[in-house]
Amino acid sequence: MTFIHPFASVVAGSLVLCALLSFAQTLAATDDGAEQDHVAVLELGATDEREISERTSHLGPAIGIEIEPIENWLEIELGAATYRSQRATNWEFELPFKKPFRLSSTIELMPGLGPTWAHTTQPGEEPSTWGAEAVIDLFFWRSKRLGWYLEPSYGVTFGNGKKKSAALTGGLFFAVP
Repeated sequence: MTFIHPFASVVAGSLVLCALLSFAQTLAATDDGAEQDHVAVLELGATDEREISERTSHLGPAIGIEIEPIENWLEIELGAATYRSQRATNWEFELPFKKPFRLSSTIELMPGLGPTWAHTTQPGEEPSTWGAEAVIDLFFWRSKRLGWYLEPSYGVTFGNGKKKSAALTGGLFFAVP
């Protein structure tokens, strides 16, 4: 069994986030403003999840796509993350419904709630379980098509012992025209 200290997960996640932010600043240097005229937003990043019930931490890649079917009222995100834990592969999918608040032309705050679905290959555990998640998405637009985000979240699963977890996801996002 491999154990990664929670501090090491946070440090690794911070390094990945810093590298992504540096890359974003380079790409955004040629475009001014953050007018939101797009069909969808693609998110690429990393997530650091802390399972409160089991006192374990997991770091892994995350991807998501967001659409805004009702402008300034509703955003829907479909997100996925994966990590390895105790010689098992774990997949997590989320579908939060969020209310966008534009704090400025470059900063967006989106609190939301939604269902989650998790799948594990861990022996002795239920392979698939449903849950719920609360998120607060922070978008920082660097240009019309690029920015970075932070998404703290809290989730509960309805199976496998009703596990509780807190996570921080962050990375880059790209607007799809």
